[in-house]
Order: sequence, then C-alpha cells, then structure tokens
Amino acid sequence: MKKFLSLFLSLFLLLNIVLIFTGCSGNKIKMYDIESKTINSLNFEDYIEGVVAGEMYNDWPIEALKTQAILSRTFALNFIETTKSKYNGADVSNDISECQAYNKNKINNKIKQAVKETVGLVIKYNNELINAWFHSNSGSQTEIATLGLNYNDDNPKYIKSVFSPETNINSQNYEWSYTFTNSEILKALDNIGISINNLSYIKNNDISPSKRSISLLIGDKEVNTNTFRLSIGSNKLKSTLITNIIKNSDSYTFYGLGYGHGVGLSQWGAKIFADQNKDYNYIINYYFDDVEIVKI
Repeated sequence: MKKFLSLFLSLFLLLNIVLIFTGCSGNKIKMYDIESKTINSLNFEDYIEGVVAGEMYNDWPIEALKTQAILSRTFALNFIETTKSKYNGADVSNDISECQAYNKNKINNKIKQAVKETVGLVIKYNNELINAWFHSNSGSQTEIATLGLNYNDDNPKYIKSVFSPETNINSQNYEWSYTFTNSEILKALDNIGISINNLSYIKNNDISPSKRSISLLIGDKEVNTNTFRLSIGSNKLKSTLITNIIKNSDSYTFYGLGYGHGVGLSQWGAKIFADQNKDYNYIINYYFDDVEIVKI
C-alpha cells in the first residue's frame, strides 16, 4: 500500500510538472494594459504572440520572428522571476518602460507559426535565464550593458559588442536627427534634478569604444547621456550613438545612428540575417556569447 501511494504521488507530481512546463494546463499570465488600465489574464504562449506582434513587423522573415519569440519568452519569464511589476496584481505589463510591447491586433498566421515552432524555447547562460535585451537598430555596432543601459552590476558575460549589418539602405532609423528647443532641454534636465546656469554649448564628453556617448557636457554640467535621453524622450533622441550636435539660435539639433539602447539583439540585424537565410540559432548566437537555447 505504501509503495502504491508513493508511486501515485510521484506520478501526480510528474504530471503536474509536465502540464506546467508544456503549457498543457493553459498556463496563464496576468498582463496590465496601460491603455484600458485593466489586468488581462492570458495564456502564456498567446501573450508571446502579442509581444512578437508588438515588437516586430509581422511580415518579416519567419526566422526573425522566431528569434523575437524566443527572446520575448525569455524576457518575460526572467522578468516574472526577478522583477515585480509596478502595476499591482500584474505579472507583466505592456508598458515598455518596464517590460515589452503587446499588440493583439497585429497577430497573424506568420507570428502564430513562429511562436508555435519555438514553443517553450528560452535562452540560458550557465543554466540561468539571460537578460534577453533587444533594440530596434544598432547603428552598425551593439553595446555592452554597463554602457548602453547604465546597468549597475558587472556586464553579463553573454553580452558583447559586435558589428551588426544595418545600413541606411537596408534598415529604418539607421540615421536620424531631432531639434530640441532650449526650453525642452532645460525641462529634461530639471526632471532629472539638474539645473544649469546657461546653455552656451552641448557636446559629447565621454565616448564608449562603440562610439556611443556616455556623457554630455551641457553648459557647466556633465550629464549621463542615457539618463538625459530617457528624460527628453527616447523616441526623439533615438540613441546615444550621437554623431553631431549643432547649436541654433534657440535650439540644438542632434544627429545620430540607430534606434534604442544598442544592447543585445538588433531587430533589424536579425531581419537582415534572416533575409540571408540564417536561422534563429545563428542569429541568437551571433548577438549573445556562450548561450544555450533550451526547451523548458
């Protein structure tokens, strides 16, 4: 009787583990929607479909979409494991300041295929989920986390700075410019607790090996470029790969390359590699070092 009970309990535990990690139990995730301001309960893999649709064009090559699915799944699971969402009661949100985008309306058969064919696949380093960082366009060179993200810990060993194949011909947002008024700049500085006496000049101060701006000299103050970018608008100052800053009468025009923080995977780079018939395994291992793609 004891043997039977022990065997029954073992089988029951095994069945539950299998159900949880294959999604057969209808595993749910609670996502806070910043537009409706509600928490939605979604099947986990359905959630990944919406993230891929929100983060990448749905007509891109299937291997690029598979790559995004694996990264988005890894990102989500790592976020749930290590981070508490700022929205009470939610596991994740579609607020890109903390998590990933989500767009149910752009899910198509190609995205469904990409998610289905990579179901359960995640990226690990030393048997732990990685920080699956990605960005839109690297401007032809990716960045390490300590410089691209103001990452406080040591740069993860799987994050490296590599050449990426984007150009102004094969990708969007490779080159950009934006003009900020003096008042916009002063307001952005005020928002991060910096006051200056004048705006007599703005220039790159410290530059990383990948040519990204680490700090700016604005008037009489040194300002962290990442912090300034987030304050003034990351969709305007599209990257810290700032190539020139021109002073106008009452404004400054910034010129640069790429879109995003530059750390980890470049989405346009993934698209270009997929167009060259490279698969998701090649793409992931190109942008991340010594990682494993495993099924949970």
